[in-house]
This record gives sequence, structure tokens and C-alpha cells, in this order.
Amino acid sequence: MKRVLSLVIGVGLIIMALLACGESTGNNTGTAVTPTASTSASKSNAATAPATQHFKVGQVVKVGDTWQVTVLGVKTSNGDEFDQPKTGNTFLLIDVSLKNLSSSEQTVSSAMNFTLRDSSGQQMDFAIVTSAPKTPDGKVEAGGQIRGTLAYEVPRSEHHYTLAFVSDLLESGQTIWDINI
Repeated sequence: MKRVLSLVIGVGLIIMALLACGESTGNNTGTAVTPTASTSASKSNAATAPATQHFKVGQVVKVGDTWQVTVLGVKTSNGDEFDQPKTGNTFLLIDVSLKNLSSSEQTVSSAMNFTLRDSSGQQMDFAIVTSAPKTPDGKVEAGGQIRGTLAYEVPRSEHHYTLAFVSDLLESGQTIWDINI
């Protein structure tokens, strides 16, 4: 019994040590499925692209082996009679689609998996806009898709943002889109 317990503890320590090393399997780093004209000009560029490559609205991006994410469109909104941004702000609505590429059910959370930052790196507040389409939240079956709208309250004076998607919150890396309004 002591031998089995020692073996279990030893294996556990090895697993914890490997996790502490920060080894990443790339589950958060995206690669373009539909490259832009500038990225498709040379196939050798794809192999040497930096890990912090930024993608454009409309590009289909494979994130690890789990998700295929597309930022379909971006628009601003002044809200409606129930939801209005503060003076000097507007709502930024980002239409996204996610396809589960894995062989098992996955969960996505608009508040946990996505982050919007302005050009200075300031994180923008997630907003609830009742007139906007629903957020992409919930369970997605293997091979299934989910689509929704991310809503943020942003300053009218800012026009350049980055939207980051993280598939696995415990791993390093992120997939980033440039958002311009």
C-alpha cells in the first residue's frame, strides 16, 4: 500500500512540475484559415509568422485544436430607450462565430474568453445591451457552432482596439484581432 501511495505521489509531483514549467501546447494561439492578401502572398511567411500575429475582421482563425473563430463584423450603437452609454461613449458591438473543432463538448464564455483593449492597453468594460443580439455563451457540441455579439462600452474618441480570445485560461498565449471603427 505504501508503495502504491508513493508511486501516486511521485506521478503527481511530476505532473505538477511539468505544469509549472509553463509548457504550452498552443491552444490559445491562432492561425489563419482564410489568410488576407498580404499573408497569402508568400507561404514561407506563414511558417515564420510571430506568435503575436494580429488578425483582421472577416478572417477565419483556427485556435489550437479546439476552436475556429471568426470576427464577422463590428459596429457601434447609441443604444435604445433602455440602454444608453455614458456621455462621450458608444457601444461597440462585435459579431463573432465559433465552431467547436474538437471531438467533445466545449463551453465558451463571452466574459471569460474574450477581452477588448484600447490602443493604450486599457481593458474595456463588457456591456449588457438588451437591444443587441445575444452573447456567444454556453455549451457547444462537438462540431457545433455558436454565434453572438460581444458588447463593450467604449469612448467615442477611440477608434483602434484589439480583441483577444483565450481558449484555455490555464495556458499562455492569445489570439488577437485588430478592431477599427
